[in-house]
Amino acid sequence: MSKTTPHLFRRIVLIGLCVTLLMTAYTLILAPGVGAASDATKTETKIENNENTVSNEDALLTKRANTIDEAKKEAQEVVSEQRALLEEKAATEAPTEAPAAPATQSQPASTASSESHETPVPVASSNESSYASSNTSDDESYDEENTISASGSGDYLLDIDNPDYNYVGYSVSLSDEDRDMAERILMGEAGGEGYIGMALVAQCIRDTYVNGSYSSIAQLLKQNGYYGSTSIAPSETAKEVVNFIFDQGGSAVQHNIRIFYATNMCSSSWHEAQEFVVQYNYVRFFNY
Repeated sequence: MSKTTPHLFRRIVLIGLCVTLLMTAYTLILAPGVGAASDATKTETKIENNENTVSNEDALLTKRANTIDEAKKEAQEVVSEQRALLEEKAATEAPTEAPAAPATQSQPASTASSESHETPVPVASSNESSYASSNTSDDESYDEENTISASGSGDYLLDIDNPDYNYVGYSVSLSDEDRDMAERILMGEAGGEGYIGMALVAQCIRDTYVNGSYSSIAQLLKQNGYYGSTSIAPSETAKEVVNFIFDQGGSAVQHNIRIFYATNMCSSSWHEAQEFVVQYNYVRFFNY
């Protein structure tokens, strides 16, 4: 063995010891610091995510509140215009109103002719017996997924002349299928009526639902003669209206409404014999 071999061996051992000491020092001193910094970064990221979530929820609530406020303003303007037109029409026609003509044998035929022009209404048949069935129970079992609870919401979109102060809005927990059907029927029945028009139709559906016994929204629409298309994809407005009426238990008016018809499409003496609640644009809403 050469003389340099022991020295080389000692050097290798010393180098190994130095490396071991350096690794131990890193583990005891440096590693915890790096781990702490990493944990701090994760905590900051989590806090930022939570703040972003809260901010998004606040923005959504603010948007919904602004939508309802705008809808209320729009509704009041429409109702004010309609009342002004009715008052102007009444003032114009009153002086020229002719006295009733004496009864003659030809009058009954004229009356019959007028009544014969009554056309089927777009929401349920004008036949009274078909409406009566909408309040009765059916053989299908009640869908427990759609739970109902009183909300007591006092947030009404329209002021009416005959509010029912005992009326309470109800929230309904909809299944995904029923939610989609409710949104689509609003598009088919009131897609061009804006937020207020959709809200009135949605309340009519909701009030009918909570006062009857139905297994689904689809069954309610079928039994009550809703003929509007359900093939149109729901708009954001339709989704917001379903959220307001069904999820939050909001109401368009402080009164139960169960039926409606469009006066620009047909006439219905059966509807007019019911309790009138409100008219919005060409659509008149009633309670039984």
